[in-house]
Amino acid sequence: MKKLTPSQFFAMLICTRAFSMMTFLPESTANALELMLGTVLSTVFQIVMICGMAAFHKRFPNDDPCTLVVSRSKWAGRGVCTLYLAYFLTVSFYVIGTFTYFMDYYFSDYIPRLMIVLSVAACGIYVAMSGLGVIGKTGTVLFVLFLFVTSILVISSLEDFTFVDFHLAERNVGKGIFHSAVSELARSSYLAVIVFLLPSTKGNAAKTSVYFLLTRLALVEIVLGFITMILGDYTLLAKLPFFALAAFSRTAIIERYDAAVMGVWVMLSVYKLGVYFHCSGRCLRYVFPKLGSGSGVIITAAIPAVATLFWLLPHKWESIAYAGLSPIPLIFLGGVIPLLCLIFVTVSYTHLRAHETAANL
Repeated sequence: MKKLTPSQFFAMLICTRAFSMMTFLPESTANALELMLGTVLSTVFQIVMICGMAAFHKRFPNDDPCTLVVSRSKWAGRGVCTLYLAYFLTVSFYVIGTFTYFMDYYFSDYIPRLMIVLSVAACGIYVAMSGLGVIGKTGTVLFVLFLFVTSILVISSLEDFTFVDFHLAERNVGKGIFHSAVSELARSSYLAVIVFLLPSTKGNAAKTSVYFLLTRLALVEIVLGFITMILGDYTLLAKLPFFALAAFSRTAIIERYDAAVMGVWVMLSVYKLGVYFHCSGRCLRYVFPKLGSGSGVIITAAIPAVATLFWLLPHKWESIAYAGLSPIPLIFLGGVIPLLCLIFVTVSYTHLRAHETAANL
């Protein structure tokens, strides 16, 4: 299997996070300063998690937690693979549902929700089945596009920003920062992808992941800051603050800049689905080794696509969108399982050496 280069791995992670950044839904009690400080706190915690992943990768450079446990115990391995599979399917469920919800919100008179789900799932399957090498190259192109549209958006909005809307005087600032950090961590589903794809990346993948986290922090802070300083309280009323900012921006290049931003967003959504379909397809093949790679991707794409229809067709997706994911499964998959694998194998090796030494005596 072809491996990702460090730059491709970096770009892939940025693109998966960029989709969540562009569909950010602030809570009614959200405060920009708390959100930004919470993002910093979350980044520090994620760097600690990356250190644990780095230790795991250094000890087992050719294994992810699934392949390692499968090689030690067939049934325990299937259990671990099922946990990762369930999480990847859940993220795919959210991506398909969120994409369909907002496409329907803007174009409800033209495209039925069922067709949007089928279209985006089919495109995601195509990306996933293209292989990891193609996924890496595509991510590099999309990263450049995202950086380009974001840079123009920021530059064209410079003359309109003001610090008045930061609302620095707030009660329970500590509680708000902690809540924002937890919410940001819950949106960081890429952590499961990092630990899963570490052996599929050339070079020092853990170091690349830290560079990614710092770049992501800078991008999130810039976008959050500009959205707040320009839109003010309208941020809480807009369905998609990122697109609202694009609509308000004045560029001499494109008259409707929000249309260009939406075009990049569509590509990012398909790309993120492709990445998670690829990971979930591999997990499914670990559980059922006789399953073909194409069949695994199609099955893991069909499950979340069908599941979203139970909320999308009755127009109940908002209850899902604002609820969000819990960070607990992510902490378990990205931090606890790799460390448990590392500890278990180290202890087993120590006991084995002790028995061998005792036998020699």
